[in-house]
Amino acid sequence: MKIGAVVTLLSVSQCSLGVTEWQTMKMLMRLNLAVLATAMLCGAAEPSAALKDAVTKAEAEWKDAVIKGDRSSLEKLMADDLSYTHSNGKTQTKEEFIKEATGGALNYKGIDFEDTRIRQYGDAVVITHKATITTVQNGTSHLYLTEVWAKVHGQWQLATRHALKLP
Repeated sequence: MKIGAVVTLLSVSQCSLGVTEWQTMKMLMRLNLAVLATAMLCGAAEPSAALKDAVTKAEAEWKDAVIKGDRSSLEKLMADDLSYTHSNGKTQTKEEFIKEATGGALNYKGIDFEDTRIRQYGDAVVITHKATITTVQNGTSHLYLTEVWAKVHGQWQLATRHALKLP
């Protein structure tokens, strides 16, 4: 039974139940729907080779655009509601990151990944890996990254990124 049908069924059922029973039933249904949604969302699928290639290609294009300071490419490769968190805890929007990466405030010289793991969740992919990132301003940093890439209008875009400094 689809979720919409369950909600319709519950709305019709409300007429024959008292207020207290209805509130209890509604609370239990919300809990069950939350558990169902969590189970559906948390089930990671092993992505196909073609999907892995497409996402890693988009990520490689993003790395190249960051190093070159290519605003146009970054705008295409990053989601409009991007949340980009650096290893120092600073979180930026898409425009804030692009302005910093292309305006000289942070000059990336190298980005290398290893121990990459890719998991698919519908039209979203979670990538985790160790990274060595070199900037003019901060030198070389060794990080653990978690990135979420989402397929938007047929194109993979970086939706969120979080970095943690490795010891």
